[in-house]
Amino acid sequence: MKHIQRAVIAVGAALLLAGCSSAQTGGVTGLAGGPGSISIQAGPDEMPALEEIAEVFTDETGVTVNFIQREVTAQTTSNFISQAPTGQAPDIIVGPHDNLGQLASNGVVAPVELGDRSEDFTENARNAVMYDGVSYGVPYAVENVALIRNNELTTAEPATFDELRAEGHRLMEEQGIQYPFTVSQSPESGDPYHLYALQTSFGAEVFERTDDGEYTGELAMGGENGHAFAQYLQDLGQSGDLRTSMSPDIAKESFLNGQSAFHMAGPWELTDIEAAGMDVSVLPVPPAGEEEARPFVGVQAFNVNAYAQNPVAAQDFATNYLTRPEAQTAMYEATGRPPASTVAVDRMQGDPLRSAYAELAEAGLPMPAIPEMGAVWNFWGTTENAIVDGRGDPVQLWDRMIDNIEGQI
Repeated sequence: MKHIQRAVIAVGAALLLAGCSSAQTGGVTGLAGGPGSISIQAGPDEMPALEEIAEVFTDETGVTVNFIQREVTAQTTSNFISQAPTGQAPDIIVGPHDNLGQLASNGVVAPVELGDRSEDFTENARNAVMYDGVSYGVPYAVENVALIRNNELTTAEPATFDELRAEGHRLMEEQGIQYPFTVSQSPESGDPYHLYALQTSFGAEVFERTDDGEYTGELAMGGENGHAFAQYLQDLGQSGDLRTSMSPDIAKESFLNGQSAFHMAGPWELTDIEAAGMDVSVLPVPPAGEEEARPFVGVQAFNVNAYAQNPVAAQDFATNYLTRPEAQTAMYEATGRPPASTVAVDRMQGDPLRSAYAELAEAGLPMPAIPEMGAVWNFWGTTENAIVDGRGDPVQLWDRMIDNIEGQI
């Protein structure tokens, strides 16, 4: 754990961020006993931007910011839940939005109202930080699976996944490449995340959603729609187009080496693709069923400790500083993650690939943050593997999975 205290006024950062927000920036300088300090836990990728934002915050409010550099893991989340009520946890943490259900149900995060700034964020980003109708965070990045095309092998834009498979097989025959497409899988646990866009194209979302877009605890991927997807998985396995042995490393390296023209992956793989000097385009995943293919969208967000030592200052930093377009842009530049802010997306220059990811995320579906999601992953992934590997009737295997998940919930 690395502690860094930032209380220095940086003129350059002030020029970057100060005076560029219509949001109020006061509210902490008149506290009894002085402005005090707040603490923020984040990973190394977020640190450079957060330090810039904090310098401006300190300049304008007098509140100093202490940083705890720590990657988000299941253990750090568990530690935060146990330590927050005792006053030992940081005032602000950053992490994936699918932790929110666990944090909110344990009462360790405080509501965060985005106010006028809420319209700066995509609908998915706003929905991702909602739990039981309450907003609990400030989103800053979105991640989702899209289709990365090697433009040197093909410029086809398949309208359906079967068209993609056909183009892939044509290239295998004519150019000798190895795969019609590549996508991350796991021989042990499967990978429903990477295949979810195909599943939703059959109308088989994982959970029911309310009219407001929030997930309920009722499964939605059973019945005829789920059966249709399961049968399509069987076809992908029987044809050899989808292989459970294709680990993340194999999938990426095969695409980098020109053994596949299409790669279903997230923006985290763009760095290696760019380093290889590849000419690629980012496209939506084409549907395998009759509906739109909607991938999961993961949202990185800041949450405020419900037991924060300096709650007014923590809320001020979250709502009036982290929401600024310049702050959102700084987070993108530091992390390389596509922004959750539409204003920041509009300001992206010379980065068409991540811009495309950010735009495609608007058509995706936020990863469920409800506690019931914890009962889904294992049964889901191992069942998909069994279907792809031909270890039983796909409909029977899918129905057994639904029964097992419902029993676990």
